[in-house]
Amino acid sequence: MGSVKTWLAAVATLATAATSWASGAQNLFSTLDRGAQALAQPNVTVRIASVHEGLTPQADNRLAVVLTHEPGWHTYWRMPGDAGLPTQFSFSVPSDLKVTEPQFPLPERLATQDIVSFGYSDTAVFPFELDVPRFPEGRAANIRVHVSFLACKDVCIPGEATAELRLPYVVAPAKTEDAPLIEAAQKNIPELSSIADLRAIYEDNRLKVTIPADAVHIAKDLTFFPLKEYALSLVDGTRYTREKDGSVALTMTLSPNFTEAPMATLPGVLVADGGPANGGWALETTLPLEKGTVPIPPAFTGDSPIPNIKVSITTLTALLFAFLGGLILNLMPCVFPILSLKILQLVEGYRQGERLLPHGVAFTLGVLVTMCALSGILLGLRSIGLALGWGFQLQSPWVVSLLIVLFVAITLNLFGLFEFTAATHLADSRAARNTPKSGVKSSFFTGMLAVIIASPCTAPFMGAALGYAVTQPAIEALAVFIALGFGMALPWLLLCIFPGWSRLLPKPGAWMDIFRKAMAIPMALAVVWLAWVLSKQINLNGMLLMLAASGATAVFLWLLGREQWGRGRNRALMGVTACVTVSIIGTIATGIFDRNGNVASHGNWQPWSDQAVTTALAEGRPVFVDFTAAWCVTCQANKVAALNRNDVQTVFQKKNFVLLVGDWTNHDPAITEILANFGRSGVPLYLIYRPDGTVDILPELLTPSIVIDAIEKP
Repeated sequence: MGSVKTWLAAVATLATAATSWASGAQNLFSTLDRGAQALAQPNVTVRIASVHEGLTPQADNRLAVVLTHEPGWHTYWRMPGDAGLPTQFSFSVPSDLKVTEPQFPLPERLATQDIVSFGYSDTAVFPFELDVPRFPEGRAANIRVHVSFLACKDVCIPGEATAELRLPYVVAPAKTEDAPLIEAAQKNIPELSSIADLRAIYEDNRLKVTIPADAVHIAKDLTFFPLKEYALSLVDGTRYTREKDGSVALTMTLSPNFTEAPMATLPGVLVADGGPANGGWALETTLPLEKGTVPIPPAFTGDSPIPNIKVSITTLTALLFAFLGGLILNLMPCVFPILSLKILQLVEGYRQGERLLPHGVAFTLGVLVTMCALSGILLGLRSIGLALGWGFQLQSPWVVSLLIVLFVAITLNLFGLFEFTAATHLADSRAARNTPKSGVKSSFFTGMLAVIIASPCTAPFMGAALGYAVTQPAIEALAVFIALGFGMALPWLLLCIFPGWSRLLPKPGAWMDIFRKAMAIPMALAVVWLAWVLSKQINLNGMLLMLAASGATAVFLWLLGREQWGRGRNRALMGVTACVTVSIIGTIATGIFDRNGNVASHGNWQPWSDQAVTTALAEGRPVFVDFTAAWCVTCQANKVAALNRNDVQTVFQKKNFVLLVGDWTNHDPAITEILANFGRSGVPLYLIYRPDGTVDILPELLTPSIVIDAIEKP
């Protein structure tokens, strides 16, 4: 890289000679606001700005040098990077005043092919301070600065400019129009500090920096801007990972210059979430370097453990994908219990002679309202630093417990044990018999329930759309989620708009009651599925308590049914059973029964970790990773249909694959981070890591041929 910089300097010298006649002819000075003067350049304008309209002895006198770049041009940071020259300042002030060196705000990362630089475009503000003694000489002070810079666009041109500002000595000066500009720039100055227990270990061309969990604020992204030239391979960037103990690790590539002459320390700036201007932070510190052992990350490129394969789509594409994903979601197995409930509502509405359009509108509203609420919670929690994804509510055992109780109630209702009714005179059998068992409100509730239960599924197109949504501003993100909900509700809305299909149904009769009881079967299967999910989240004692809660719920509903049909009532026992159910769910919510989130080995499958992937690739073995969850019905269907089939497993063994499973049943920030790296917000996600550094992403729905073709890909 040294030769690159020498070449640039030679070019700059030639450019200076070729343009010297122009700079002499264009030595144009103009008086700027409040007496500031600047030399006009073809690409950069320089001036001095002040927070106050005067200087106050023994007070905070903050000023700034302001560089304004024409569109497309940029100048450089104090460490320019692979190419460029740092901007330099030389001040001239009265002898009784002292001026501090200008502070450099956090720069932009400028990448051109394989050259990475750090610099500024548009308006760059460099704050500095003036120390004014108690009794300065004269009534005003002239502050002059001479700035040397290298301005680049398609070509690089060395430039110089001088700016001057005269400020009077004032006891209580007012603020200038530039005050907000300088104060905002001050916030973007990296803080100077050290980090306790920070470790920076290097081996060969790899550098790993480990920062304790309590040393930094939670960040979604963390990178490092070095302050030494040619220490790091800047084009490789920084790989940021969060360790199991809560600490964070940065892995970078060292440059050949470093490996030839290692350093004892490396100064630089840690930048979180884009820096203070973007809601993050920046900290200037020095890394104490020590030689040690640094594992080789998969496809070590710096920015991530694998090439960054985030799906790059537009908002319009994301909306289309979300809509198509919502349509396909109706065919996914996890939605079937709710579809059966909706079919029953439409059939009963037809039997009672109701108009079906209100049902369709109510169902659609239920879907959209719940989708907005669910996505709002997800985006809100993510904005405060919690790593959550699609289906996050089913990662909470108490939510799964509530759904079990709800589905038990729906199952018993379909079997005719009791009726959902808001009637106040429950003992009046005639009122109970006349209470409608369907209706618009029921359709709205079904729409709400459909969204909650559908979240464990990821249909084709959904993964990229939702992964895009959770990284966008709130308006765009909500639009994607609404498109998903509308796609899900559209088929049912169309059935209700065009009710001609209802003519195909037989005339009302005994078959209606049989059909209703038949619809209880998928609901009962949904209870079994949710119980299986819960068994992965809580221990045996918790499951026994949940069994008791389900029994108490059944007794409560049986007593309610007897009361509805005028066969006697027992309010005391109903109160006891209700308290039992609520108390058990509350106890489960405390977390005392939660299982350890680590997944056990199963057959050829081993638990996923970054280290497991790294070790396998270091041995030259390809890796297949199944990111899954017990509550993800799509994931479980793919296991049966493809991943665990004998023919697929045979090919895995033939190709010497390491099989890893990342279990997201319970919340795991490390898995959430991996999902985000691939533009996904939920499971399933299937990855094939290859020793040559390439990574393949498989579709959400698998078949044996899809998996085998991907395994055997050369």
